[in-house]
Amino acid sequence: MKPTPTNARRFLVMRLGAIGDCLRVLPAVARLRRERPDATIGWAVEHWVHPVLVGNPLIDRFHILDRRELKGGVRRALAETRRFAREVKAHDYEVLLEFHGRFKSGLLSWLSGVPLRIGYTRGDESEGNFLFTNLHVKPLDAWENRVLRFLQLLGPLGLPTHYDPQALGLHLSAAQRQWAAERHQAAGRPALAVFPSTSAHRERERWPVDKWIEVLKQLGADGIASMVFWGPAERALCERIAANAGAPCQLAPPTTLPEMLALIGQFRAYAGADTAAMHMAWMQGVPVAVIAGHKPVRTLEPPPPLRSRMLYAAEHYVEGIRPSAQDDAVVTAVTVEAVRKAVHDLLA
Repeated sequence: MKPTPTNARRFLVMRLGAIGDCLRVLPAVARLRRERPDATIGWAVEHWVHPVLVGNPLIDRFHILDRRELKGGVRRALAETRRFAREVKAHDYEVLLEFHGRFKSGLLSWLSGVPLRIGYTRGDESEGNFLFTNLHVKPLDAWENRVLRFLQLLGPLGLPTHYDPQALGLHLSAAQRQWAAERHQAAGRPALAVFPSTSAHRERERWPVDKWIEVLKQLGADGIASMVFWGPAERALCERIAANAGAPCQLAPPTTLPEMLALIGQFRAYAGADTAAMHMAWMQGVPVAVIAGHKPVRTLEPPPPLRSRMLYAAEHYVEGIRPSAQDDAVVTAVTVEAVRKAVHDLLA
């Protein structure tokens, strides 16, 4: 029988990165698994993101694209692309779900040979991705939360697309949870997890370092201990913040992605930028205070019923213009007192 969206049983998830976006795809994958329990589900992902997904029982296999090879010159990039396409074709998927929405993922989707490729309509993706998909979904709101946006790709399969806060699809092993509990206890069980940085290409979304130092000092004086998390590229900046904030603020230990995920889940609240760490927090039920910045609040705010505080300098925000055109003061003008109060509210 020829496969159709409603009877297909072999699916490929196309979401190469980033870490936070891959986490936000998980509720859609959880819904797919629940509705099609006998399905085979593969996931195409870049090598640097794979560790945060590895071992997840929702996924039968991963197809790992080595981004280092793609950046290693034309020959290496072509060889890696051919290898990846051959590997995916060998599994004879029936439906591809194009959650990524960029040119690179679109090209890989087309090269995969999957006959039905579900993606977003023109203008709701980027870089011409719609040219590589052949069944298109129009989002209800161009700026809605990506968790809800990703769930809509399940619509053509005849599956429910509503959000279920009890089925987020996050996975941690018992050993990872045990390690995190022990590490958190050894650190004195601080209440607040902090991730103050962003990736380099989103530097304009960072709240000023001196404000981070001041708010963590004040929270420490209020009796609220904190731990500053970091990635390899942000270590120096985060060391500076933790050192200058003083006790009871401390720098997080070096962690793998699964270890960071598990450790953040031990805290009573999170404060920081819109990063993967924020999604690691709310998806484990940790209330978040997010310095939201340039995008509409509804894009970044975790879905209910989680408690959250989205912080931005409203007097500098202009509704209806694209994020890249927003004044950076929408982030930098957020006050220390606003962040301090948000943390107290979440912990109350």
